[in-house]
This record gives sequence, C-alpha cells and structure tokens, in this order.
Amino acid sequence: MKKLLFLGACLVALASQPVMAQTGGADVVVVRIADGSNASQLVIVRGPGRNERIDLSSSINNKSLTSTGEAIQQATAKLYQEGYILKSTFSGQGGFVSTLVFVKEK
Repeated sequence: MKKLLFLGACLVALASQPVMAQTGGADVVVVRIADGSNASQLVIVRGPGRNERIDLSSSINNKSLTSTGEAIQQATAKLYQEGYILKSTFSGQGGFVSTLVFVKEK
C-alpha cells in the first residue's frame, strides 16, 4: 500500500508543471533611425500601438547634426536606464535606415 501511495504521489508530481521553469519572456524594443535627405526620424517601438516618433533635423549644418546625435544618445540612454541591453543592430536601404534591437530580460 505504501508503494502504491508513493507511486501515485510521484505521478502527480510529474504531471504538474514546475513553476520555476515558466518565464514571461523578454521585453523587446526596436529603434529605427531613418536618415534621409528630406526628413530624418527616430522611431521607438515597444509593442503594438506603443510607439514614439522623434523628428530629427535633416539640415547638414553642424548644429543640427549635434542635436540629431544628442536625440539618439538621449533615447538610447533612457533605454539603458530602463534596463534594456542592446542585442542586435542592422542597416538596410543603402545605409539610410538603421535598426537597433534592445532586450530586457525578466
């Protein structure tokens, strides 16, 4: 009888899912930097319907290039402060669009 109870307890334990192995996944943020001759913008996408657009100056003078760099630096610094880590970067369309992928582990 003890063996039967022990076997039943083992089967119940095997049938239940361990709580420690279940994770909620990771938060992913995609940052796209589009740098064109007419308009430049920074788009931060946190999920469906949760995006933020920052229009960057498209002039070529040094003052606007500095402000563009500062806007990108502030956006990435904010993500780092929130606990996100840069996992991947890639560019396309002749190098005028850059994509940064940030991940925050839960």
